[in-house]
Amino acid sequence: MNGRSSGILAAGVVGFLFLIMISSFVFARDTTPFVQFETVYINDIPVDIKSGLNTSSGDILLLPGWNFSRTLWCDSTTLCEKAVKMGYRLIMPEMGKSIYASHYYPQTRKDWLKYPTLTWLCDTMIPYLQKKYGIFNSPKNYLVGLSTGARGVVMIAEKTGTLFTAGAALSGDYDQITEPKDNLITGVYGSISKFHLRWQTQDNPSHDIAKLKIPIYFGHASEDSLVPFYQTKMFYTFYSKTFPESKSVFNIIPGGHNFTYWNSEVDNILKYFQGL
Repeated sequence: MNGRSSGILAAGVVGFLFLIMISSFVFARDTTPFVQFETVYINDIPVDIKSGLNTSSGDILLLPGWNFSRTLWCDSTTLCEKAVKMGYRLIMPEMGKSIYASHYYPQTRKDWLKYPTLTWLCDTMIPYLQKKYGIFNSPKNYLVGLSTGARGVVMIAEKTGTLFTAGAALSGDYDQITEPKDNLITGVYGSISKFHLRWQTQDNPSHDIAKLKIPIYFGHASEDSLVPFYQTKMFYTFYSKTFPESKSVFNIIPGGHNFTYWNSEVDNILKYFQGL
């Protein structure tokens, strides 16, 4: 075989191998579901909607912590990726410095008045998404929140009855009376010394615990230095006595008030939802 023939043969082999490589790429491509993403504005408040082609598992309302971006659940944990692959649609409102108060008061810090309230979530955002997109219209609706967002999970559940199937609340605080020096509560409701009854009865998850009609996965890290774990332990104990037949659970594990802990609970939360 002369040099020219050898060169042609070599080129043919290379070409054949290239075709095999391309075919392998085509038929072994990533099978991760295509993610659909849209941001809608409701009263100028951005709300992200994220899903795959399959949304048969239901809708999850994801609530951020105080002054956390709505994107941090997706950016800093595996929840969004795993939930979308499992067939959930995710709804993520920008809550800013909201503490999920039902409304604001003359004593509320003026620079916080622009942030969404519990009333906006329940009476404006949810009905809008139901009518416009069919979101939260199925019998499979879920709530997930961390830190102040966990407080929001319980308060939304107490306000909406059985609209949601279940919730998951991580690192939350549920009775402001036990934290009289809480600057966030003071910034919205005024000082406890002047407005003790307001602190006790307005937007207090423990005060309204009888209104809670859905099971919730409660989680808290034992070394949480920002929101002490006894907040969740105390609320869960009270809740269990009020609803002894509830499927709610409480999981306490080592960790802090951070995304390392919150991410460690992702599989537990999704398994809990799937098991109901």
